[in-house]
Parts: sequence; structure tokens; C-alpha cells
Amino acid sequence: MYTSVLDDLFEINRQLNRIFDSPANSFRGRWPETNLYEDKDGYILVSKVPDVDKSSIEVNLKDNTLTIRGERKRDFPKGTKVLLDERFSGSFERSFIMNDKIDSGRIAAEANDGLLIIKLPKSPESKPRKIEIK
Repeated sequence: MYTSVLDDLFEINRQLNRIFDSPANSFRGRWPETNLYEDKDGYILVSKVPDVDKSSIEVNLKDNTLTIRGERKRDFPKGTKVLLDERFSGSFERSFIMNDKIDSGRIAAEANDGLLIIKLPKSPESKPRKIEIK
């Protein structure tokens, strides 16, 4: 299988994240939980963002790095005493480096039922092209 410099950079990034994630911040550093899929036309990123209002989520693409920022706010009923609080709340940010150039004009994002779905089409120059032999 052919590997590129970008594959090596992804692996270095993954290893550095593993080293610098302390136990106290390890969950926070990986939230929101995300899956990333690729097909011939592009990428689909799916993040779990339950109880996060879509107006508090920001999605940016710069230099082929997709960044998701947002905030999950705490909402405790008045007059209650918190006995257990295991759910993450506060600001979050995750970045993902894409292997291929992305067509930024055709990116689509939607948030429904606690899921953020981002469709990232590959730009035409990054798609394979058959070359005719003469």
C-alpha cells in the first residue's frame, strides 16, 4: 500500500495526542466523539453533540484542517444540589487534518438529534484521473 508524508504526519499527531493527554483531560480532549468516513467523492464527519445547540457550534476549514468548536452549557434545576456530574460541559475544540484537498465551496453541515454531520467533498484536482496512453 502506498503511504504519503501526510500519513506519517497523521500518525505523529495521533502519538503526540496520546502522550500529552493527561488522565484528567483525556476525555475532554476526545470530545465530541467523532467518526470520519471516506469515499471516492469526499469525507463525512459525524460527531456526537448531545445537548449542544447548533448556534453554539462553529465549523471552520483552513489549510485542509477542519476545526469544530462549541460549548455545552450546564443546566441544573434551581434549588437542587449536584451529587454526581459525569457529563462533560464547557467549551470544546477538535481539529482534523484532511488527506486530500477539500472543495470548501461545497461543504455542508447539519446538526440534528445530537449529531453533527459534515460533508467534505474532495476538490476535483485531488480525485484520481485516468490518463490516456497514446
